[in-house]
Amino acid sequence: MRTANTHKNMARCAATATLACVLGLGLAAPAYADTASDLAAARTKLEQIGTQTQQIYDELATQTQALDQTAGEITQKQQEIADGQAKLSTYVAGEYKTGGLSLLQVLTGVDDLSDMLNRLFYYGKVSDKQAQTIQEVKELKQQLTDKQAEQEKNVATTQKKVDELNAQQAEAQNVVNSLDSQLQAELAAEAEANAALQAGINASTAEKATVSNETAGTTEKTNNGGQTSNNNNQGGNTPAPTPAPAPTPQPSTPAPAPTPSAPSQSVDGGSVVSRAYSKLGCAYSWGGIGPNSFDCSGFVSYCLTGRYCRLGTTGTFMGWTRVSDPQPGDVVVNSYHTGIYIGGGQMIHASDYNTGVIISSVAAGMNNNYIFVRY
Repeated sequence: MRTANTHKNMARCAATATLACVLGLGLAAPAYADTASDLAAARTKLEQIGTQTQQIYDELATQTQALDQTAGEITQKQQEIADGQAKLSTYVAGEYKTGGLSLLQVLTGVDDLSDMLNRLFYYGKVSDKQAQTIQEVKELKQQLTDKQAEQEKNVATTQKKVDELNAQQAEAQNVVNSLDSQLQAELAAEAEANAALQAGINASTAEKATVSNETAGTTEKTNNGGQTSNNNNQGGNTPAPTPAPAPTPQPSTPAPAPTPSAPSQSVDGGSVVSRAYSKLGCAYSWGGIGPNSFDCSGFVSYCLTGRYCRLGTTGTFMGWTRVSDPQPGDVVVNSYHTGIYIGGGQMIHASDYNTGVIISSVAAGMNNNYIFVRY
């Protein structure tokens, strides 16, 4: 019987060890790492396109304003031409040169040859001057018209760039939305898997306790059976005197197990921020807890404790006490990212593989979806 129980207990121990090993392997690599990295890269690309779009919009506005100004100048020159032509038509010399008057009409009333020559010279000079002025204005108008055509061409080219950037921005936003939805689904699946793993761990712990209790019970029965056998082997009809019971040894009281420390509520914000600044420029690595590379939760854990350890994941941090008046040293967090708030709407965080530990605005780093918590 003892041999059978021993084999049974050994089999249970082996099964428990195997389960623990499988559970440990299951927790090694979170499934959403690649999606989170892709999402961060997609958000960075979207921000870059937004910056380019704003710049090209400013350029288009400047070009459109210049085109409107040129159109106004052309209208002004056209009016000057019309005024000049109207003025020229009032001169008799102009009428005469275009056939409006006969030579006899121009010379009517001339007293002498000198008067005739003076009349012809005066009307000719006035006419030539007006014609020259009109021609100059016409040439200037043509220059403005050519300039207007070039400006219209530039505006059309810039508008095409605006349309292309708007299309790129819409496409990038779709990618961000798709990756964000994918990440949320993976996080939900990860949470469900973690719950199942935790249930397995609890079952494994209960199995270990059962194996331990059964082993202790078997050992106790075996010892008692040996004592009964010795008593039955005593010879004679007169029972041997019952020996005085030996004093039962009292088990020593085990020392109490240390109580796990709860999160400190008096972490110095200045120290947290100082640690965050000291790691600027360090590389990003998934699962990194320092000293030279971190992931986002590993970086926050170091800043809060000063130790290269992991307090938990973003899911852990989101369960901490929320604050509505964040102070430097508080934690900014959402379901997939976290960092240290340094004030002024800024944060330090382990961003991604391309940038490592950087300073950025909270809104840009968290995509306007975040809470503040205090450790």
